[in-house]
Amino acid sequence: MSTRTTNTNLTRLRRSLCHFTVRYYKHGNVNKGENNMNNLIFCVVVLAVVNALDNGLGRTPPMGWLSWERFRCNTDCLNDPDNCISEKLYMQMADHMEQDGYLAAGYEYVNIDDCWMAMERGSDGRLVADPKRFPHGIKFLADYVHSKGLKLGIYEDFGTHTCGGYPGSKFYMELDAQTFADWGIDSLKLDGCYSGIEDMKDGYPIMEFYLNKTGRPMLYSCSWPAYVVFSGTIPNYKSIANSCNIWRNYADIDDSWDS
Repeated sequence: MSTRTTNTNLTRLRRSLCHFTVRYYKHGNVNKGENNMNNLIFCVVVLAVVNALDNGLGRTPPMGWLSWERFRCNTDCLNDPDNCISEKLYMQMADHMEQDGYLAAGYEYVNIDDCWMAMERGSDGRLVADPKRFPHGIKFLADYVHSKGLKLGIYEDFGTHTCGGYPGSKFYMELDAQTFADWGIDSLKLDGCYSGIEDMKDGYPIMEFYLNKTGRPMLYSCSWPAYVVFSGTIPNYKSIANSCNIWRNYADIDDSWDS
C-alpha cells in the first residue's frame, strides 16, 4: 500500500478524490443531508493532505482462511447452525487454526466474507453485524481472534451493496474504514458488485487513502482487477499495485476439485 507514493502519485490521488466526489454530487448520488458546501470542504481538506501511511503489509503472500469457498452466504443458523455465517463459525476456525498447527505454520488471518452484516446501517450510519448471528459484535470477535495470536479480516464492497445485497461502502468509505479500525480489523477484502468499472480506478485508491488515514495497518485486498477482467479489458496492474496489498484476478472458486 503506497506511501512509497511519489509527490506525483499523491497529487493524482488527491485529484481523484475531488473528482470522484464532485462527479457523484453532479449525478445526484449523495447521502441525505449532504450538500454542495460539504463536498467543496471535502475537496479542500483532501487537497491539503500531503502524506499517507505505508502499512508495511503483504511483502510476502499472506496466509489464512476465508469462509466464502466453503460456507458462501449461508445465513440459516436456525436449521444449519454449524455451517452458517456467524461468530460461532469464526471462533471455531480460530480455535482450529491455533490448536491444529496452522498458526505455527504461518496461517494467521481468519477472514470473514459476505453476509455478516445486518441489512441496514445503524442510525449513526455505521455498519452493524447481524445481531442474531453475531450477538457480541465484531469487536468482540476481533478480540477473541487476537487472543489466539491470529488476525481478523472482514469483507465489504466498493459498490452500493455487497454481492449478497448487504450495505456497500460507496459514499461511506471514510466511515467504514474508521469503523473497521475501531473494531480492530486487520484485513479488508473490498469486492466490486453494484458499481461501475469506470469508477474503480478512483474508488479503490480512495478506500486506500481512508484505511491509511485511520493509522491502523490493515491488509487491503482488492477485487478491482477481477471486475476489469470480467468486462473484457486488461487491468492496469501498476495502478492496482500502487493502492492494494493483494488483489483478485478471476472468478470465485467452488467447494470442489473441479473448481
